[in-house]
Amino acid sequence: MTVTGGAVKFRFASVAVVSLLAVLAAPVASQTAKAPAPAPPPKDASADFVLPGPAERLPAPLRAAVDGVRAEALGSHVRFLASPALEGRGIGSAGLEAALEYAAAQLALAGVEPFGGPNAAGKGRSWFQPVPMREIREPGGSVELERRSGETRETRTFRSGVDVVVPVQPARSVSAPVVFAGFGIREISPARDDYKGLDVKGKVVVVREGLPPGEAWRTKALAARWADGDAEERWAKKAETAKALGAVGVLAVEGEEWTARLTGKEKPWSLAFRSVDESPIEEPLIARCAPAALEALLGAPPKADEAPRALAGAFATLRATSVERLGLTRNVVGVLPGSDPALKGEAVVLGAHVDHLGRVDGVIHPGADDNASGTAALLEIARAFASAPVRPKRTLVFALWTGEEEDKIGSAHWVRHPLWPLERTVAYVNFDMIAHPWLAEEIRALVTEAGLPDAEGILARTKPEEFIEPGVATFAPQLGPVLARAGRTTGLTLHLDWTEGVHGGSDYKAFARARVPFVRFFGNFHPAYHEPGDTAESIDPAQVRRVARLGLATAWLIADR
Repeated sequence: MTVTGGAVKFRFASVAVVSLLAVLAAPVASQTAKAPAPAPPPKDASADFVLPGPAERLPAPLRAAVDGVRAEALGSHVRFLASPALEGRGIGSAGLEAALEYAAAQLALAGVEPFGGPNAAGKGRSWFQPVPMREIREPGGSVELERRSGETRETRTFRSGVDVVVPVQPARSVSAPVVFAGFGIREISPARDDYKGLDVKGKVVVVREGLPPGEAWRTKALAARWADGDAEERWAKKAETAKALGAVGVLAVEGEEWTARLTGKEKPWSLAFRSVDESPIEEPLIARCAPAALEALLGAPPKADEAPRALAGAFATLRATSVERLGLTRNVVGVLPGSDPALKGEAVVLGAHVDHLGRVDGVIHPGADDNASGTAALLEIARAFASAPVRPKRTLVFALWTGEEEDKIGSAHWVRHPLWPLERTVAYVNFDMIAHPWLAEEIRALVTEAGLPDAEGILARTKPEEFIEPGVATFAPQLGPVLARAGRTTGLTLHLDWTEGVHGGSDYKAFARARVPFVRFFGNFHPAYHEPGDTAESIDPAQVRRVARLGLATAWLIADR
């Protein structure tokens, strides 16, 4: 699961900004902002909970497969993948290559068939799908702000890594007049359109971090959409909005935590990897900057809710610099053909990323939870499917991705160059960071906010380790009942987190953007997330087994519909 910066997955400070740019491809309808789309009607939050009940009857092969998932095998996989010998499985490293070879060998031992590119003999398939990539070094850049008034011209330059973070990408620059768009928000409820009456086409848009003042904005849903999370998450919707209205650049003004972020987990990277297929050249250039940049443009400290407006006489030049070379990494892909001749031409793809951070400042980051746990689950699920005397009707594809920590290079490459057609992929099921459960206080807050009847009784009966929140594509409502049945089958309490997924922090993101129905399984963040302490000794294989059983049941039920 990816979050930001330094030793962190999203690396918005270096890489992930570019992928964000590459997907914000909504057309520009006019030069002046139109009103935002109507808000969806409110829904009953309690309907998204699946509570334990009598175990449902399942086909005997599925019940045997679910019950046959082995905690000891999961623990063994995690211990190997997170061992010092694999050095954190960083992309481009011998440790990651060893992990990928291990995954292919485990699939072969399980009886799964290879489904990668042509093998060396040219007479069949290998286990690997080659994934070309850019290796980007010496990232840098700058933001130059200019204010003109009559014959007076004031210029101030902000350098990358000090007052600004410019995304890692091929060298380029944009120069344009500046429009200040406030918080960059367009909402029906509460009613607000920071772009109302503004012409931002061909301009650099300046937007502030966070939400406007006022209690009406202090809701979980609004914070999740516009303000919360790592750098990619908190800027994604604002960048998408500016892109859709034709901006050529976005100056994202951070708040009081700028210095702490820049020197902590969001510090710029000196090395990053990108897909060779993605080109940001025609996308807005985004730069995150210190609060001082906004003051330089306004000529005074901004008010709490400074009014959006075109800034007369203000111009900005955003520059990105880097040095590139080509590289190659690999996905591991296996397949189990479906049992129904009429439906085996459709598939469920199950995926988990193998890579992690490698060495950060010379220190190995083992990545036991992230994502040896998901990889272990996928290998054990593949074994269970392959061992079943009867298989589901549809084909199952098992994909072990490379480069998730580097802007999800492997899964994005699959979506652009699928070895199984996307139009015949009925669902994608993702496993990432599944070893740590929710905390009791987190479950209480969620249940309380949902207003469930008998909330105290539900909380008393719900063990934190038996509570899971799967993410489900909002555009695939047919997956809800499947997950509900899988939850009851495995005796778990579920909360279905309906999401578009297009700004997601794991490999389901590319599938969501291609409108492939998806389910994501994720446990919880923990203190050792993206730290050297994410070791095999810190996780409980029994927790990995709970999620693996749920994921197996879900995939089987989807494939057998």
